[in-house]
Amino acid sequence: MTNNPLQKYFRKPSIYIKLPTGGKFNPEISTSQLDEIGVLPMTAIDEITLKNPDALLNGEALISLVASCCPDIPNPRGMCNIDVEALFLAIQYATYGSELTHTHTCKSCEEQSDFNIDINVILNRFPDIEKVEPVEFDGLKIHLQPPTVEAITRLALIDLEQQRIVRSIQDTYGDEVMKEDELARRFYSSFRTIAEHNVELLANTINYIETPDGDVTDYDTISEFLENIPTKVVNEINEKIQFLSKKPEDATTFEFSCPECETKDKVVLEVNPVNFFGTGS
Repeated sequence: MTNNPLQKYFRKPSIYIKLPTGGKFNPEISTSQLDEIGVLPMTAIDEITLKNPDALLNGEALISLVASCCPDIPNPRGMCNIDVEALFLAIQYATYGSELTHTHTCKSCEEQSDFNIDINVILNRFPDIEKVEPVEFDGLKIHLQPPTVEAITRLALIDLEQQRIVRSIQDTYGDEVMKEDELARRFYSSFRTIAEHNVELLANTINYIETPDGDVTDYDTISEFLENIPTKVVNEINEKIQFLSKKPEDATTFEFSCPECETKDKVVLEVNPVNFFGTGS
């Protein structure tokens, strides 16, 4: 509505943040002169969308949220997951204010107390990962990038599929003990599909491969490469990707002192959007 007389009252950015990767892996993102992303507060529609468990499970609600609150980002699916985690916190800040309220139960006296945590503290603890050291193999340099939010979502769905397979076995065979090779034989097709998905997702985290003859960026070529190199190299790539997938634990680790008995507890907060959005805290 370009001529809406109320347009000047529409929501505006409430906070600007610098992405942990600096946007290096998403050059399509436009930034301000300070290389920061403007973040708008959520709308009522955004909050309703986040209450849809199916949309949360497949990632659609979270992708829709970033699209709504961060209009400078044209393709939220292609965003690095660690950048999106920082944006989720910024959206919480823009919508409800700078403080999160955490209800903590003391491990000694079991007294429950509320503690306020400044979101700025968490955001300032995010690492800068604008450069990722490559994995070297046989004269090649395999340049990696943090996994995208879409890849992380797909990994979560694959994990659910693995759990479904296990539950299916338990439902079919009850308490009967099955050897691993027998289990693998009966469900070879499912496990094979999961393995192929893992290779596919790993290929998506390879930015390019530097060779003596030039750089290789073609996805299909990289996928075939991953299927035909020693497992040791794949494991090394996978370990580095897993490291890049997680923000440092100390970013969300806090020490609370019980006001009743003064016992100090270290707590790692879960601040993903599934469990803190919509709380109004």
